Amino acid sequence: MVARELRSTPGSAKPGPPHDDRDGDNDDPLNPVDNTPSELDESTHAEFIAVYNDASANIRFAKEQQWRTVLYFTIGVIAVTTYGEVSRWADSKLTFFLLALVWLFSVMSVLILLSLQWWQGAEQDKIAYITSKWSSFTTAARRRKSKVVSDLQRYGMLVSMILYLELTTIAVTRVFWPYL
Repeated sequence: MVARELRSTPGSAKPGPPHDDRDGDNDDPLNPVDNTPSELDESTHAEFIAVYNDASANIRFAKEQQWRTVLYFTIGVIAVTTYGEVSRWADSKLTFFLLALVWLFSVMSVLILLSLQWWQGAEQDKIAYITSKWSSFTTAARRRKSKVVSDLQRYGMLVSMILYLELTTIAVTRVFWPYL
């Protein structure tokens, strides 16, 4: 009964007054009328919460590491290019070595991004499994955002990061090339 009282009516932002839905079948899988509680015992539920929290923290950590990878690569490229400009590209062997380092770090950064993305996917799968064992409200809340949309956003950001790394590497190569 509490679920029916809290359920909002179409077109209103606030929950409507209590009403009886027994006459019509208004059970929406994204907004269930009745909550089916979890069948987990207290200890198992507590363990699931701990694993869920750990997986969430791992996802946040992996995302932060992805952005740090891009940041560190950018700082490195700026430092190397600045050194080349300040030294007026005096040593062609050093210039070649620095360019090789930029390419090596570019490839390594892409591999790190892909590895961190794979890790995030594994943690998302863990969260999906854990929440599938919880109540029907938890399942409905998780379905509020489409997995397809989430994946498109996540992989779109990954592709943007990789394109940034590679286009920056190509731009730096064009700056270095005349001095090799």
